[in-house]
Amino acid sequence: MSRTRLAVLALALSPLALGACSNGDGLSTPASDAVRAPTASGSPGAQAAGMDPHSMAGGKKILGVTTRNLYLGADLGPVMAAGTPEAFVAATTAVWATVRANDFHLRAEAIADELAATRPGLVGLQEAYLWRVQDPGDFLAGGTTPATTVAYDYVQDLLDALAARDLHYVVAAEVTLFDFEAPVATGQDVRMTDRGVILARSDVTTALPAGGVYATLLPVNVLGNPVQVKRGWVSVDAKYRGEWLRFVSTHLEAYHAGVRTAQAAELAAALAAEARPVVLVGDLNSQPGTEGEAVLAGAGFRDVWAAVHGDAPGLTCCFPEDLRVGPGDPGFADLSTRIDYVLVRGPAQPWSAEVVGETAAERVGGLWPSDHAGLAAEVRVTDGRHAGE
Repeated sequence: MSRTRLAVLALALSPLALGACSNGDGLSTPASDAVRAPTASGSPGAQAAGMDPHSMAGGKKILGVTTRNLYLGADLGPVMAAGTPEAFVAATTAVWATVRANDFHLRAEAIADELAATRPGLVGLQEAYLWRVQDPGDFLAGGTTPATTVAYDYVQDLLDALAARDLHYVVAAEVTLFDFEAPVATGQDVRMTDRGVILARSDVTTALPAGGVYATLLPVNVLGNPVQVKRGWVSVDAKYRGEWLRFVSTHLEAYHAGVRTAQAAELAAALAAEARPVVLVGDLNSQPGTEGEAVLAGAGFRDVWAAVHGDAPGLTCCFPEDLRVGPGDPGFADLSTRIDYVLVRGPAQPWSAEVVGETAAERVGGLWPSDHAGLAAEVRVTDGRHAGE
């Protein structure tokens, strides 16, 4: 692995040069380390432990799915906005302190409880971060060694918490996105790596993992140096009770409406020829009927929440940056928008939908599970001949 250093006075930043597996249009195939997964999942004898007790009633092919933005753990805005090296290091130090205060080791327990309550067959994870440190760091001395000591692996933490509940999931597909390393004032270098991930319950067969980075990205400047904030998608083919479908998870750009709208158009184009049922989940950073959600609706996708609940708000975003802040605390703001979705297209019918992780009773160790609520849904999958039953 190589990395490019951006020297600014005595400060070095490092977006890490990772192979993003692009085919030239911003989309990609599973031909590099940017996407990893087994070619199939499923283990004899483990199926009963993973079955969703709410699904398949009367033999109907009803598949539970969940979308969950895990929250990277802090607001990166002050880092990107820093005007001097001193302000930059102060901002990175504050981010790292907030990430540790918003301890994902604890938060994984709450999210595992959510998944245990619904036992979805497939889960789309956004902001599934990997945080690594080097102590002492070498950036400010001009070193070239990337941080490798794992402090938080959101995916592994969640899998471990699920396994402790006798719930068996595997990583069905994963794509590497934004990867950035910087020094903090306490002497370490801290590296953050965003990933889009799909988890599959062990009785759900999966194949052909794919994913990639959008061609349209938000360019930002950090101390005058360009840094691209990589957003992308990840997908897998899944077979459930004899039916194949395509399951897709995405995270569209948060800070620019035009960019996220263009990203949604890229995704719609990539899925245009898919004739099988498609279940698309994720954080679209778009309110219903606007921007990315409107593009996908125009491409034939139906909003499961709206199909089930009509105009009910279904709010999913966002709690304060500091997840310790709860109702009654200074600075608390409740969820106010709906930007996390489960969408379906083709021979798949909306069946149920439930917001999870939005009540104070679901906090663990004084922390919200994430700054987002999640959305758990069920869809009825058919072979196309019985659509509309």
